[in-house]
Amino acid sequence: MHRVLRGLPDRKAPSGLEARILMELSRRAALPWWRKSFSHWPSAVRISFLALSVLAAILLGSGLVMLGNSNGAHALSGGFSNAYNWYLLARDIAVSARDRVAGLAASVPSLWLYGGVVALAAGYASLAAFGAATYRVLRTSRSTS
Repeated sequence: MHRVLRGLPDRKAPSGLEARILMELSRRAALPWWRKSFSHWPSAVRISFLALSVLAAILLGSGLVMLGNSNGAHALSGGFSNAYNWYLLARDIAVSARDRVAGLAASVPSLWLYGGVVALAAGYASLAAFGAATYRVLRTSRSTS
């Protein structure tokens, strides 16, 4: 296979490909720094951006903590608790189903599990052998005709 692929002639690129690539490279080089990726920004701008981002995150976190501790937030939370009950019910059902499946899996003898794995491997191997045999028969009948 390797020898056959090495023997194939090289394909030529489309005629306008090189010109389009060079034009795109020059277009990207002409972009201003704020339109390029973060690594192309001037270092002073990068440091300022990071400092402002950290400051914004701190202010946002502080505001959320203050909002969570306010009296209005406690009054609002009563309305959300009713909407949250469906999630708790669904979680309880999922945990119960998981426990039942785990109990069922624990009751299956390990010999059955090993037998199932062996049967799966044998089925896979026989499918691969059948596919290879079919390919060989079809390939030889095609080359002889």
